[in-house]
Amino acid sequence: MALGLLFCLISGAEAADSLAQDSGDTNLSEVRAFDLLCRCETGSIVNTVALSSTGEYFVSGGFDHKVSLYNSSGMQLWNYTTEDVVYTVSISSDGSRVAAGSNDKKVYFFNRKGELLWSRKTGGHINSVAVSSDGLYTAIGSGDGKVYFLDKDGKLLWSFNTGDSVRSVAISRDGFYVATGSANNYVYLLDSKGKDVWGRKTGSLINCVTMTPQAYYVAAGGSNYNVYLFNRKGEFSWMHNPGYWVSSVSLTTNGSHLAAGSFDDKVYLFNLSGAKLWDYNAKDDVYVVKIAPDSSFIAAGSWDDNIYVLNMSGKELWNYSCGGNVNSMDVSRDSTAIVAGSESGEVYLFERNATAFAILLGDESFLQKEAAKGKNEVIEEENIQPVEEDTVITGGIENRVEDASDSSGGTEGIVKTGENLGLEGLPSEESAAGIMGKFDSIKFPFALLIGSLAGTVFFLKRRLRKYHEQDENPEDFENLEESNISERN
Repeated sequence: MALGLLFCLISGAEAADSLAQDSGDTNLSEVRAFDLLCRCETGSIVNTVALSSTGEYFVSGGFDHKVSLYNSSGMQLWNYTTEDVVYTVSISSDGSRVAAGSNDKKVYFFNRKGELLWSRKTGGHINSVAVSSDGLYTAIGSGDGKVYFLDKDGKLLWSFNTGDSVRSVAISRDGFYVATGSANNYVYLLDSKGKDVWGRKTGSLINCVTMTPQAYYVAAGGSNYNVYLFNRKGEFSWMHNPGYWVSSVSLTTNGSHLAAGSFDDKVYLFNLSGAKLWDYNAKDDVYVVKIAPDSSFIAAGSWDDNIYVLNMSGKELWNYSCGGNVNSMDVSRDSTAIVAGSESGEVYLFERNATAFAILLGDESFLQKEAAKGKNEVIEEENIQPVEEDTVITGGIENRVEDASDSSGGTEGIVKTGENLGLEGLPSEESAAGIMGKFDSIKFPFALLIGSLAGTVFFLKRRLRKYHEQDENPEDFENLEESNISERN
């Protein structure tokens, strides 16, 4: 029987895919999770980049006052010179519409050919623009304290006065909701008619906002070192203190997890209850973070010149030096591409290596997605439903601490893997070795042996690893209060 099993193992290894044959001897740290597709030199500091849903087009803006559109081969399709520095850009899902905001107080709107369809001047420099997925609506955050909402023809549908500089805006996929963060310390959710659904006052100016595709959850980061999470009703779910100025926030599509980048050089991941699952140290300030829409990775851009790609357990899968501070980054809607802009004056486009991800995460579905993309089959997320948890609505720190202690801290047996993150179908890194068996499903003994070994490793790691919740500062909660927007306006 032993000889028979040995024969099956040998023959199975010989028959397996060439990638799988060497996976037992492969140094996974040398596997490139992403490949560089192109590097485009602009000759000036790049402030902002955005990527179409499949990575076929990307747009950049920078200190040269220019807005530029490129294809995935790195060919510049067009550029347009504004009257001042370009600080923000956005692109529709199919790359047919591009919006750009400049320090000249104007918003510019282009088609794919580079034709200027319209421009509009506001009362202040443009800090943030966001285009709906279909390109029909554009939200604008201006230094004059107003949020502007325009249609595809540049017609002003409404404006909303926050009273202070609007630093960040986000728009739902269908354009029906706009979230905004202002220097007046408020986070707002507005509907497509310009009505304030809710507004909540925080303890500091808001640097960044984000939302899930249908605005079931809204997250924000503040200069008082806090991350805030709200549901669509405006109920304050939790706040957490990462440790320093929060520069960027990103949510999973179902709202189950929130990533934050901070000027304490770290990337943080929290769950829906507000428990910190892990943090990752870069070598300098983390300026931008993005969770891939399919939750296969978290990308982070740092002022240590690097892009980092982490799995959902916080393990680094890949990094790349961009030669200068990474000021902006975007992930395609199909999760197969990353674009980054650097102070070196270059824009980088990377493509996910499906084979490497299949090995690293032990999931051959990445190969199927790659094949689908090759056939121009874009997988769309339809009616993404929010994760429902028994979240403690925080009225004070005593509830928040109780909530966190239920899911972290001294609880043994909790392992920072995809299985524990509540993301259905997310594979853990420990199953990577099992990819050999998946590639050659006929060889059952081989698959059984590898599966047993992986299971043993996983069990041991579950017993040995813990993670610790970061200490809370009760004073951070003293500045948090709800407000009635109608009384303010």
